Amino acid sequence: MSTKKIPVLLSFYALSNGKEALMFGQIATTRLNDLSFAAYSPRRTFRTLFALYRTRPVAHISVRLHFGSVSIPAKTDATGAFFFKHPVEQVLGTLQRVTLDAGGEVTLLEGLYLRTIHHVVSPMVMVSDIDDTLLHSFIRNKLRKLRTLLFTPVEKRGAVKNMRELMFDAVQQGGTVLYLSNSEQNLYPLIYRFLLHNKFPAGPLFLKQLRKLRDVFLYRKVGVPGIHKLKMLDQILALFPDKQFALVGDNTQLDLPIYLTASEKYPDNIRYILIRKARRSSSAQALVKKTEARLREQNITLYYDENLPTSLSW
Repeated sequence: MSTKKIPVLLSFYALSNGKEALMFGQIATTRLNDLSFAAYSPRRTFRTLFALYRTRPVAHISVRLHFGSVSIPAKTDATGAFFFKHPVEQVLGTLQRVTLDAGGEVTLLEGLYLRTIHHVVSPMVMVSDIDDTLLHSFIRNKLRKLRTLLFTPVEKRGAVKNMRELMFDAVQQGGTVLYLSNSEQNLYPLIYRFLLHNKFPAGPLFLKQLRKLRDVFLYRKVGVPGIHKLKMLDQILALFPDKQFALVGDNTQLDLPIYLTASEKYPDNIRYILIRKARRSSSAQALVKKTEARLREQNITLYYDENLPTSLSW
């Protein structure tokens, strides 16, 4: 841990359809210089997460992303994040530096994100939730969720059975995998390490804004439930109007109604909706029954089960 806080690029992705790129970055100040979460003890896991929740956003600051000889301006919002689209033909090579217009460099973290632009050329895209879909997070049990999150090393976190096979089946058929979660940016390094350790396919992580430590302990919600996923799905689906999508989630939160809302707006683009039944939910079961006829008419296959298939026919 360094002696003073410095601005770091905590997470980054650049996703392209060949014409324009969707770019996101999270800038925050921290003293941490190791965010690998590799072979951490329970104590070190807690201390690192505690520090991540005490990071401060570098808010309302103009920055520049340097891709070789090309410099792209951006500005962070109140949460320290920048999010914009940019013509891809103007961007060459790899993100090499991020500088503050007011002066100074933003430290880029090694091994936590790809700096190249992810050009999606595959005809199909799988978008997957993470908590209780790929990673046992115990969302519905607040005490167990908090204890597991703060004290369990990444290598001991449980991956949901057979979900890696489903993800890799999509990749082996030529698809692209993206991850969309309601987890906050503070958890990006931990989640990235979990996916890497459990050999899930590489792909951009779309997470929510930074949260403060007190919000976590007091279980305060940040923003309207479901809005983050709806907004990000809208951005992703609009960016790839020629792709076929599979949307993967679970029934511990709002994945099913969110995906159904997306299917109403983009019926020609969504081929599958897969919901892991992680708990009993009469409301989810009723929603499945209410919408399954409409989905069949739109040629959208819905799976709602404790064990999802490990292979799909595109």
